[in-house]
Amino acid sequence: MLHRNIYMVLLVLATMVITSCNNDKPTNKKEEQTTGTTSSFQPVELMDRNPDLSYDEYLKLKERYEKHKKAYLADNTKYDDLIKLAEIYVLEARITGEHPYYYSAALQALDEVLKHETKLTADQKFTALFDKATVELSQHNFNKALETGQEALAINFLNSGIYGVLVDANVEIGNYEAAVANCEKMMEIRPDLRSFSRTSYLREIYGEVAGSKEAMLRAIKAGAPYSEYKCWAIVTLGKIYEDHGHLDSALTCYDLATIERPNYPFGIAGKASVQAKKGDLAAAEKTYKRALEMLPEIGFNIDLAELKKQEGKQEEVDKMVEEIELMFTEDIESGHNMNLEYAKFLYTFKGDYKKALELGLEEQKNRPNNIDVNKLLAFVYYGMDDLDNAKKHAEVALKTGKQDAELMCISGLINSDKAAIKRSFEINPYQAHSFVKKAKTMI
Repeated sequence: MLHRNIYMVLLVLATMVITSCNNDKPTNKKEEQTTGTTSSFQPVELMDRNPDLSYDEYLKLKERYEKHKKAYLADNTKYDDLIKLAEIYVLEARITGEHPYYYSAALQALDEVLKHETKLTADQKFTALFDKATVELSQHNFNKALETGQEALAINFLNSGIYGVLVDANVEIGNYEAAVANCEKMMEIRPDLRSFSRTSYLREIYGEVAGSKEAMLRAIKAGAPYSEYKCWAIVTLGKIYEDHGHLDSALTCYDLATIERPNYPFGIAGKASVQAKKGDLAAAEKTYKRALEMLPEIGFNIDLAELKKQEGKQEEVDKMVEEIELMFTEDIESGHNMNLEYAKFLYTFKGDYKKALELGLEEQKNRPNNIDVNKLLAFVYYGMDDLDNAKKHAEVALKTGKQDAELMCISGLINSDKAAIKRSFEINPYQAHSFVKKAKTMI
């Protein structure tokens, strides 16, 4: 679940970067000739990047950062430069995993731009709103992102990227039909990595696994060599294979991602996941640690803690649980909505179903029809022996026909449906959720 949310974030970032460079922009009014003054707003400094994370790329990015910062500080009407700084912050958040630092910096910069709304060109306002919506999506503030995205759409309805924002927001809220409509519009305007990736995700939601793979392959072919967006598409294809029990195909994808972009942390972590499922826990632990050296991703930490749990290293697990809770706290305090992820962590590692339920219900208020939210609530209610509520949420989560093995398994457990449980293990025999042992005893 956590990795899937990261996937949506990456799609947003791909959209954001491509949109800032392309030509499908609105016709603007003539830019006002304004004599600016030096700015009192101080852009946040870039943190140094791990030398193993494409450091040559970082040095070029830093040059761009310094150029835009210098221009803006010399003239505070250089709104384009401040927008570019915000986009650099968001890209660095994705690459380095320093989400609290960079997302906050991006929002501060974009809000500073939008404070001067009457002085902005249509293109500047559109881009600032578009970028702000992407940050709101990254922070899981999906309803805000939808509202901001719709405001941007009213300025420019011919830009393909803004439809990507609307796809992602509607998917996360659970408005799947609206997501499909926006994706179709996006494909009409510009069939590329961004639109093919979203097509893949929506097909997966509707249970079209073969079609999902086909669309992701098209996304990969459309991707620029070495780009993180192409590598993420490769890793996501691997995840589709892995979620359906095809470990060798998944491993091929993860290896390809790290060949395309050396030290690519999500490819490394994907390889660790396959190693664990194949029973080589020692190798998997080593590989997860390598991924964490590249990127302090909370999802990698959770996966490693789960691995140590399997190995019986409870003392190490307890220590990691404390560290992960601090990571959640830092993200939450920075404005990142982590209700769903934190709830799953709490019931998985601490058996705290009461707090998990509280967080899950809070999330449901904002996105009542989302598959992942209702799946979580089905698991939580089942763990609390509340079968009626568990069944209600499982039924909502299953409405689109998504071939989710864990979802099918929990539904089978709730309804004492041995056929459904058996089918779930046919889809993915490597399930690792909290009730796997109980499910296996039933078949």
